[in-house]
Amino acid sequence: MTSIEIIKIPNFISDEECAILVDAFENNALKNSANGFWDNMIVCPAKITDRDILELKINTSTRTRKAILDLYKPKEIFSDSIMLCQWDVGKQLTSHIDNQDSHKYSTPWRTYSSLVYLNEDFEGGEIFSPRLNEALNPTPGMLVIFSSGPEHEHA
Repeated sequence: MTSIEIIKIPNFISDEECAILVDAFENNALKNSANGFWDNMIVCPAKITDRDILELKINTSTRTRKAILDLYKPKEIFSDSIMLCQWDVGKQLTSHIDNQDSHKYSTPWRTYSSLVYLNEDFEGGEIFSPRLNEALNPTPGMLVIFSSGPEHEHA
């Protein structure tokens, strides 16, 4: 597997698991955050106390980590965050590279980035890669993995 490839694994988690995580977001969303951009858009792991939901999040993270190790074959990886997020109507991140200090939300320590999509009742929501001139249309349960470097600038 080359670092340029964007990996898409459909049905990585089930429809039932997607519904559980959407419900967890809706019942635990922060009403505001340290900076207004993320208001009502993120659930920090500490907000969730239901053990079944925590187990599902950890299981999904562990499976994602295994997929990265199996596909890209790095010696090791460190999972830095597991968040439930929602993008409000009209919100977007400008084009950025996750592991560079290119914007105030960057994560310069990252080697790989991943997302699991939970629903499809929205318009938009694509990840756009300007360098690859590719837009990814998500489907519920799909895992998307890509390296966090300049080859995967995205918005």
